[in-house]
Amino acid sequence: MKFTIIYSNHHKGNFNEELLIFLEQHLASQGHEYRVRDLYSMDFNAVLKTDDFEGISAGNTPADIATEQKHIAWADVVVFIYPAWWGGMPAILKGYIDRVFSWGFAYKSNSSGPYPLLVGKKALILSSMGQSKEDYERGMFAAMNRINEEGIFGFCGIEVTDQIYFPSIQSVKPNQKIQYFGQVSRSVAKIGQVQGQIRTVLFQA
Repeated sequence: MKFTIIYSNHHKGNFNEELLIFLEQHLASQGHEYRVRDLYSMDFNAVLKTDDFEGISAGNTPADIATEQKHIAWADVVVFIYPAWWGGMPAILKGYIDRVFSWGFAYKSNSSGPYPLLVGKKALILSSMGQSKEDYERGMFAAMNRINEEGIFGFCGIEVTDQIYFPSIQSVKPNQKIQYFGQVSRSVAKIGQVQGQIRTVLFQA
């Protein structure tokens, strides 16, 4: 399978970077192809502007958007690695989705309304959290899941196979990291077998 990894963390030497390195090594060891799009290293412009709309509508998609759309189109699976900030994605990742998952690429519309263009692709979402599992169990997990599953990726036709959360990440111990990485490798292995359902995977920190 072909994986495009969208990585969104500005810190070096953190859990997200360790997870990215593990995932790259695991995908390579299993014979998968992969690409990494490190949004901060790329200094990706996350602000959707009128010029973007006008260019896309006129069939002249801005070059940086067109490049990223090629990476998404290439992939069977899109993996998102990011820290949860304010109950959602970092601004640079949200802006990436705003600009790249655009009309004419991710969806279109007709007299019956919008319809998806990315049917058949899958997404795996890996998100670290500073707070504890208990802090997010009061409806936050359900809200984040629904936004991703229905409001963003499902709208484009992408099936979210897993959303895996890593709570209290600043205090995570080495043996817990091994468990986390093991869960990610198992999630990769079963991609393609999950049919139309989403699972929230939580770990005690």
